[in-house]
Parts: sequence; structure tokens; C-alpha cells
Amino acid sequence: MDSMTAENIVLYDWLSFTSKTHSPEELISALGLSHVPWTETRGAKGYKDRKYFSCISIHYNGRADMGVWVEMSGQGCRTFESLSKIGWDMLFNFIRLNDLKITRLDVAFDDHSGLLNIRQIVEDTQSGMYISKSDYWETVLSSKGSTVQIGSPQSKVLIRIYDKAAERGYTPDVHWVRVEIQLRDDRAVQFTKIPLSIGQAFAGVLLNYLRYIEPSEDVNKWRWPMTAYWSALVEDAERISIYQTPGMEYNEERCKRYVINQAGNAIDACIKMYGIDGFTQMIEERQTMQNPKYDLLVRQHKFNVLANEIDFYFNRKDEPGNGNLLEPPAIPYFQ
Repeated sequence: MDSMTAENIVLYDWLSFTSKTHSPEELISALGLSHVPWTETRGAKGYKDRKYFSCISIHYNGRADMGVWVEMSGQGCRTFESLSKIGWDMLFNFIRLNDLKITRLDVAFDDHSGLLNIRQIVEDTQSGMYISKSDYWETVLSSKGSTVQIGSPQSKVLIRIYDKAAERGYTPDVHWVRVEIQLRDDRAVQFTKIPLSIGQAFAGVLLNYLRYIEPSEDVNKWRWPMTAYWSALVEDAERISIYQTPGMEYNEERCKRYVINQAGNAIDACIKMYGIDGFTQMIEERQTMQNPKYDLLVRQHKFNVLANEIDFYFNRKDEPGNGNLLEPPAIPYFQ
């Protein structure tokens, strides 16, 4: 998710489910990801083995009653959206038709426009100016920003509000507050059955489980008026009628950091031993399957180069009497 996203969005940010009737390969096919290069590694939580690709894990070889466990983190969800041959509706339909168990589903609202003040939410939580179906709450202040949690870790519905910009280490001028609903078991399955847009479903669940309120003389706190910021959040989420895929959290800077910091010494040694031409030939003749996320990265880089060139011509100022075209600044790109 790019921190510079202009619009607020609602997105799926975690999914895990289990099947006792499908093999790992069948579930990979159901995810629409048979075409990507999966790697074998160690499993977790009682599973001996795991197939892994870009933050999506397929755990298997556990006890006979454990089945196969599919786990997609936030970045795994972005991978699914970017590379899968199916979409969320088809995946959820597959889960429901096969009566699979969703162990966790996170649905999040990302506020980039400044609707929410995380400090105000922390203060209102600590002073009890909210209503919820859960009596458990906690607030955490750390070097990674502030977090509010309503609902215990064991709850089937847990709501978490936190400063995503601070968590990512962005500068103070970047506003990114996330409101996240974590659903488990039957609550997760029921969310996928709601016959409304993702924004309306998110807003409806939020209204049922958490509201920040203004004081009133009414004895029923559920009838107290909502704060202006919570009303604005609900209205903004509700208007989102179409799921907009945020795309994979991978960019040129992360690719460059990985190559330089993680593989830089090995690359330097290869170039010294085989020369730049020999090294380039080894890369071109490598036997590993091409990873689609790098294809996307290369295409995006080319698009950025083209956009920068057009921007140069659209915004340059010609010198008086000079009818010659100026050369745009050189921007390297992959051929």
C-alpha cells in the first residue's frame, strides 16, 4: 500500500482459512496462483511443511485432523490482488461452497485525508467516550505510534485503530490512520455473505461494534450522538461501493535495497570473478522461474520514465527564440 494514496479505501488485509479436503496444490489452484514460483520451507504451528510465495503460506503435513492451512498477510493480500487469476468474490465463493473454515479475516479502512486524529481517539477511549459490545480496551503508545484496541485477542470481532504512518516510519506530514476490523470463525464467514458493497459492510459492522460518542442526557448510551469524526468515518467508508485493489507493496526502492544490502557482496564477488558481461550472461541464463512481481516492477518503471519525459515537455519553458526541443533529463530504465 502506497502511503501517498490520494483516496481513502477499504481493503482486505489478512485472510487465513483451513481445508480438510483439499491438497496444497488444489488450494494454490483455487487461489489462481498456480503460475507463480512457490518455494518449499518449514511449516508453523504444528505443520511440518509450507509452500511459500510473496507473503502467502500454504501449511501442510500436520496432524490428520489439521488439514491444510492457507495464510495471507497484508502483503500476501496485495500479492493475491495483483497476480491471481481470480478475485475476492470468487475466492470467498470457493470457501463458502466447500464449507471451509475462515480462521481470520481483516477488513481495514485507510484514512489518508485526515478524518481521524489518533490522539483524540486515544483520549476518548481512555475517558470512556465510546460504546462497544466488548468491555475490553487497551491503548498503546510506542516509538511506532499510538494504537487503540477494542475487544480482547480472543474475541471473534476485534477493532484496532492505529497510526499506520508512524508504524511505517513516515515523516510527520504524512497522514495514514488505519481502522481495522479483525473477524474470526463464523463472524468472518458471515462478513463474506453480506450482500452489500465492501464499504457498506465495513461501516455496518463498525456501527454495530464500536462508536465514539458525545455526552447526552439519554440513559441509553447507544442513543448518544456520534462524534463528528466517527460519523465522517462511517459516511466515507459507506460510500466506497467498489473494491479498489491497492496493489503489491513492492517498489523500485525496496528492490534496490534488497539487491544492494542483501545480495550486494555476492554480486560484487561474481562481477570480479566473471566480469560484468559474464555476470550478465549468468543472470540471463538462470534456471529460476521468473517472478511476476518483478515483471510488474519493470513495467511500472518504464511507465514512470515515460510519464517523466512527457511531464518534462509539458512543463518546460522554452528560451526566447529557441525553437529546438530540449532533451529531457536522462532516466535509466530496463530494456
